[in-house]
Amino acid sequence: MLDTTTKKYKRNILLEYFHMFFRNINFTHGIWAAFLIVRGFSLIDVGVFEMVFHITSLTMEVPTGVIGDIYGRRVSRMLGVLTFFVYIGLMLFTTNYFLLIIAFIFCGISYTFESGSGDALVYDSLVEIGEEKRFMKVNGIREVIYQSATVIVLFITGLLLEGLHETDYYLTAAMFVIAFFMLFMMKETHIPHNTEKLSFKQRMNDHFIKTWKVVSGNKRLLGLIVMGALLFAPVTSMFIYAQEYFIFDGFTERWMLYFLAIHSVLAAIGGFTAEKIENKVGEKVLMISVPILFTLGFWAALIPHYGFISFIILGGIEAMFYVILFDYMNRLIPSETRASVLSFFGMMFSIVMMVIFPIMGIIGEMTNIRYSYLFLAIVVTIVVIILEITTYKKGNQKISTSEG
Repeated sequence: MLDTTTKKYKRNILLEYFHMFFRNINFTHGIWAAFLIVRGFSLIDVGVFEMVFHITSLTMEVPTGVIGDIYGRRVSRMLGVLTFFVYIGLMLFTTNYFLLIIAFIFCGISYTFESGSGDALVYDSLVEIGEEKRFMKVNGIREVIYQSATVIVLFITGLLLEGLHETDYYLTAAMFVIAFFMLFMMKETHIPHNTEKLSFKQRMNDHFIKTWKVVSGNKRLLGLIVMGALLFAPVTSMFIYAQEYFIFDGFTERWMLYFLAIHSVLAAIGGFTAEKIENKVGEKVLMISVPILFTLGFWAALIPHYGFISFIILGGIEAMFYVILFDYMNRLIPSETRASVLSFFGMMFSIVMMVIFPIMGIIGEMTNIRYSYLFLAIVVTIVVIILEITTYKKGNQKISTSEG
């Protein structure tokens, strides 16, 4: 018989699956940029709002990660849901430029409260019951749930909610209420600390120093963080501007939503098969081949009227690599700094997004969105060439192992 504590940590994983589903029944997922454009904002404005989101993420990732490590990952995630409600309210009830800036600040804070603490709570729940080796499989299931929820949202939006953008936000708020309840029922994991007698400011400083030592003192971990940020940020930028790109390519908004949905189906397959692929081909092959596949995908996306095929396939590749990369990273992170270190990845991701996303908006406004995608393909090519040269120089040295 399992003791009560073990049962609660096992239940955390089940609750996490439900939480992932309802949190990602997000009807604003594929339409927020279009929603703002319909309200009279330009592509440059959209780029500015996204930049504000990532500046907020950049500055708040590690502080909110520290809060998650000190006061609890469950607490941090619940705060993330509450701050997202503020974002929804402002998006619905104002068109004031300044207030929309505030909205994206709250959206960014919401993201940072979740980004490190989400994975940390799941991984350490598995640690508590001695099943951390299952993380890649569990994370793959989470990715399937995330993408399945996205598919449901996009198909419903395309079939029933096309153009009803305000309804999208109300429905999303309802889903987040359920997601909050799932978090409320979870059990917090044990986080070892020896700083209870310190003040809040001292605890924050002490933990930040520990986090920096973990990241800077492990070249393999730092390499994974940098690689992930440099590859995932361009894919995210491609996804956000996809709605405008497909419409420019002659497709309707409904077809655009269907393409995004099929993209998510491939992503679900990629996440589900990640563990099997990693076991079959191994780390060395993955670290060399996947960046090359990213590059080919970005160039293929430029093909007129057929670029959507590459966009869909990239969804599967990105999800598969995401699940594998985060498993590699978690093996190298001590439990007491897990949320903060994973938030450091989010900070690096935001730095890249903050640079390339506004440039894409400016290029798209001055020329057309196809040239924005061309810019993205050039950036990814340069990044991958640098990554491949670095990997080649390292020879047979692994980027991640079970060593500390």
